[in-house]
Amino acid sequence: MKKYTFAILATLALLALQVSQATLAAGQSTASRDFKKTVEFEAGGDFTLSTDKGSVRLTSWDNNQIEISARIEADKNVNDDYGRRSVEATRIDVTGNTRSLTVRSNFDDVPYKDGFANHSRTIPHIHYEIRAPRNLNLHVNVDRSNLTIEGFKGKARIDADRTPLKASDLDGDLHIQVDRGELKLANVRGRFDINADRTNGYFQGMQIEGDSRLEIDRGEFELRMPDSQALTINANMSRRESFDSEFGVTMKTSGRHSFEGAINGGGPKLSIEADRGRVSLKRQ
Repeated sequence: MKKYTFAILATLALLALQVSQATLAAGQSTASRDFKKTVEFEAGGDFTLSTDKGSVRLTSWDNNQIEISARIEADKNVNDDYGRRSVEATRIDVTGNTRSLTVRSNFDDVPYKDGFANHSRTIPHIHYEIRAPRNLNLHVNVDRSNLTIEGFKGKARIDADRTPLKASDLDGDLHIQVDRGELKLANVRGRFDINADRTNGYFQGMQIEGDSRLEIDRGEFELRMPDSQALTINANMSRRESFDSEFGVTMKTSGRHSFEGAINGGGPKLSIEADRGRVSLKRQ
């Protein structure tokens, strides 16, 4: 009798588990919709992108147009009804003209889950694929997204929060502010100003052609440069920071936590300020 009782209980438990899993799957939203727009744009103009939660892939092409493709997807942790309403309420605003264009993810109308007083809502993910002329001035402001930028020449300002950033084949002035992310640069030429907090950085094929600055708080950065790279290093390091170089550094001045020196006879100034981290200069 006990054997049959145990068998019945086991069968009921299995059925309950299957019902629970089916209910959970049914409660997860699969709502999504696509957005696509192409606008005329002159090379050398200003392009701004502002988004939150998702991914961005921004690449260059030879057309005098900006092509914007995006997929808006409901968060998987919301139910079908709320997911559908949140996707429908999300807008992608494209404003400006052929010399200055802005693309912005607009979540203003995404509904609250339990009434306005609760202030609880979950915005969808937006996954962008954007192509733009190679020569332009770029400003990207992203939060909680995977960001990839490839093949541009001009001024670039990137503000990234909780966002892994990969950038390659850039030429010009590069300004990056990143918090709680990861920074990977490859084949970047020009000058840079980078402020990184709780972030690790890996630079390959870096060619520094103007005075540059690297400010780090809690992170490790590795810069790989050609053997011929000439630099004047000005470093201000905390006692919890370390610096090492595969290049020979001719010291000009040296203090307890700071020094100035030259690589390959000196060149553009690289100013380094670091706290709780490590900076390494390596040969490419």
